Amino acid sequence: MAIPKIFGGHRAICYISKPGEPTKAVGLFSDISYSLTYTAAPADILGRFSAAEVDYTGVELVDISATGWRIIGQGPHAAAAVPKWQDLLLHDYLTLQVLDRATKEVIATIEKVRPLGYSTSIAAKQLTQIPVRYVGIIVSDESGANSESAGASDLE
Repeated sequence: MAIPKIFGGHRAICYISKPGEPTKAVGLFSDISYSLTYTAAPADILGRFSAAEVDYTGVELVDISATGWRIIGQGPHAAAAVPKWQDLLLHDYLTLQVLDRATKEVIATIEKVRPLGYSTSIAAKQLTQIPVRYVGIIVSDESGANSESAGASDLE
């Protein structure tokens, strides 16, 4: 039987990797979304009502939202890699990956990720969820890697 070409949540597995530690599946996430936004600016010139051109001026941070179930003993600091306050200065970047469970192909890799925080609410007769917010610098998908062009400035 052929594997369907349409990708769905039942086939997705999310992984978090920390430098120096093994990559681990995040079994508590039930929903993950991410977005990539380019910044563009118009080139307005005198004597013209509309822009003469639109040029890219940057790439915004990759915005990532992940929602998971609250599992006793595996809160956001343990399971979702949210740093504790005392660890903020030394917390290293993370890498998030979404894999296709059927084909083992990488659907998305988000690099240089930082957790920004989480929230939770507890209600009667409801399962408790923990939405976690992250930002990343680079997102690549199954079509290939995204990267800065040669000669780009770097902090290193």
